[in-house]
Amino acid sequence: METTKPDVPDDIKKRFDELMKIHESRRTQEEIILELASLIKDFQKDFLLPFVMEMMNNIHQRDKSEAFQYLMSPMKQFIYLIDLYFSVEVGGTKEAMSKEDWMKITLLLREIEMTYFGDIGFFNEDDKKNIDKISVSLLAFIEYFGNAQLSYEEQTLERLIRVCGALETDVKRLFGFTVNDAKMFSIHIRNIINKKLTDCNYFFLHQDEWPKLTSKFIARGINDPKKWINEPELAQFKNYINIPGYIFIHSHDELTNAPLTNEIIEKLIKFITYSQDLKKGSTVYYADKNPFFDTPLIEIGTQNYLCPPHKFLVECFYNRINSSLIAELGEKYSQFKNQMLEKKVLEILQKLFGEDVQIFTSYFFDKDHSEQDILIRFKKIYFIVEVKDNHFRAPMRDPIKGYEKIKSDFKKSIQYGYNQCKRVEDKIEDGLPFKLYDHKTKKFLFEIIPAQTKEFFSIVVTQFKYGGMQTNLQNLLMKENEALYPWSVCVDDLEAFVLILKKIKKGAAPYQFIEYLRYRESYHEHLICSDELELCGYFMNDPKNFIKYSSNDSIFTTFPGMADMFDAEYQNGLGFDNELDIDVKKYYRVPNYSKDYTVDSFTGEDFSK
Repeated sequence: METTKPDVPDDIKKRFDELMKIHESRRTQEEIILELASLIKDFQKDFLLPFVMEMMNNIHQRDKSEAFQYLMSPMKQFIYLIDLYFSVEVGGTKEAMSKEDWMKITLLLREIEMTYFGDIGFFNEDDKKNIDKISVSLLAFIEYFGNAQLSYEEQTLERLIRVCGALETDVKRLFGFTVNDAKMFSIHIRNIINKKLTDCNYFFLHQDEWPKLTSKFIARGINDPKKWINEPELAQFKNYINIPGYIFIHSHDELTNAPLTNEIIEKLIKFITYSQDLKKGSTVYYADKNPFFDTPLIEIGTQNYLCPPHKFLVECFYNRINSSLIAELGEKYSQFKNQMLEKKVLEILQKLFGEDVQIFTSYFFDKDHSEQDILIRFKKIYFIVEVKDNHFRAPMRDPIKGYEKIKSDFKKSIQYGYNQCKRVEDKIEDGLPFKLYDHKTKKFLFEIIPAQTKEFFSIVVTQFKYGGMQTNLQNLLMKENEALYPWSVCVDDLEAFVLILKKIKKGAAPYQFIEYLRYRESYHEHLICSDELELCGYFMNDPKNFIKYSSNDSIFTTFPGMADMFDAEYQNGLGFDNELDIDVKKYYRVPNYSKDYTVDSFTGEDFSK
């Protein structure tokens, strides 16, 4: 069994110390950007961009490679580097990255990010009364700009098909292609990348062929194994190890070989191709909107393209098509999206609880006919579920003004969902039987008898992932002092947790889910965590200590390694209905991942030691 000791307080104190250094002697954003731009502008485009794409593809090695040691948000920082490069690119010829150059680049990327956080986190003496607001703004800013979209590609692909795909006529009218066209083209690019990777590693994947190949080399009179790499059979492998990002470089002909008409393919290529002159000559700030996310296909060389991983393609299509449908169809589309989200949440919970459950949707119980989303009854336990698909606006650099905008968005989503849950909680706690009715037909559905109720839990499921303000509701949720916190979770995290419970705990999955909720509530008010799956992973692998630390008064902080089990289990199938490559993945072994954690808790006094 592997053991991970994250040394969490030291890590947090290190970041705190870095912020203090920036506070004492920080440069302006413009100064740092200018220095970084001067370092990258002379690189050859056909070298630098594939190199960065290769680094993006190896982020999973961030804890083992010194190339990532200075990067706190590598995915976001790499994408920023691409956007910055195109603002200063001058047709350079430099086509090698020295270790010294890379360390300078990553140090400057870190300084840019830390300076942003320092601008918000350090305030005037007169602002000390607003420390709570500043803390919320800093957390929101870090997580909004510091993270890429955190979901599995199957989840975004399903959203694209389920939501946007239901409006194919509108999509075709707006873009000249359909959602199905976008899906097929994305899968095609994914396939040609995977094929190239497989071809490059053919003799590693077919080791029985290696002795036959080496016999051919010897028969040709090539007895020195060091010279075998120059033989034509190993040409792909040679390029793979010598050309960064090689598997992502594909010709226009390869892209147009998709099973679609040439007219549709050219429209799709145009839709996702990066506009290289868009930011030319302008200052590109770290918190700016990243063009790469909207147009991740980059033209390089002559009739060649740098193709991104499938995840970026699907997110590009979903985000842009979704935004256009919101602008075109307005409230009608927003209501439809929320209905689809409710349907998805219902499917996830039905998968968890199976047939031995009662489910009520779109119901009411009060004289005002206030609509509630979902109520689940399982073994005399009730799950009060509200679903919210609300837009979260980009945080502002001014922490006081930014706080009011964050609070407003929170109020429309998690707070509103909690208020709806609380109506049902209060009714159960009144102790008197009450009846549920269908909101549309007004027909009687069920009578709840509180005296026969064992427990109840409130769950607010969101489309957007709110990070730390969602995992620890203390700073923004308005509630009575004695009232319990709800469990608020992003739908993608809910699905991943349910799937891993089903995969590992089998028939005990519903009971383990209940156990998690029983102790999860106590983590509010003493938790630092930006990813719910870190807590879920901690519970799955170390339930005894999960329960122990839930009631600990000192601050508990999670770390990314706690969620490693999700990506590890994904390697041989997590259980998505539309799981990609499942016919191959099911034969893979789950790679080793940490299952035992030594976790430290700490207080504010630790920073003064």
